[in-house]
Amino acid sequence: MDISDKLRYYRKQNNLTQQELADKLHVSRKTISSWENGRGYPDINSITQLSEVFGISTDNLLKDDHLLEHYEEQSKQNRRADKLAKITYYLNLILMVISYCNLFDFLSINGPMLMLLSLANVVLFFSTYADWDRYKKNVRLVVLTVTFFILLMVNASVIPLNNQFFQLMKVNNQVEKLGGITGEVFNILLRSTCLTVIIFFYPHKSRKKKNDSKLTQP
Repeated sequence: MDISDKLRYYRKQNNLTQQELADKLHVSRKTISSWENGRGYPDINSITQLSEVFGISTDNLLKDDHLLEHYEEQSKQNRRADKLAKITYYLNLILMVISYCNLFDFLSINGPMLMLLSLANVVLFFSTYADWDRYKKNVRLVVLTVTFFILLMVNASVIPLNNQFFQLMKVNNQVEKLGGITGEVFNILLRSTCLTVIIFFYPHKSRKKKNDSKLTQP
């Protein structure tokens, strides 16, 4: 009996409709339907909840080759995402060091190119970051937001030290001036975002990924 048949069997045995089961798991009825029709698989958290609702062991539900293959593939994808998140996190750290060295004239690197690299890297980082559950708590979210705005003010306060910016402001071309101001504002936002990533978003393994890894171990 595969997982879809088991879910249907135990749901009916417990006299539950799909909607009633969905309410207990805080998912939609459509999700329950897709599980029972073999169009999708419950994640490990849902498997744990299902075993509690049905009063059976998780092992009972997990005895399905297709489900274990699904978790194994998911675990591989998670490990790849974890690895990429760590690479982009440390690359972000390196790019920030270079950016500030460039800002204070310790290095002379093309500013727009550095900005584009930092932007692409931070976008890639957020696309692979998985531990968003840590920021569901209001306190952490408030601390993160306050820190971001403090970093914004600090980065804005170092503008007088940016010689390249003030040299650009001396040109007569108003379009160039506007471009320089826009670029500097964007740089301040980007640096503040990247520093916030460094402080708050070290890519720890999420609880879900740890559980998935345990399932795929022999």
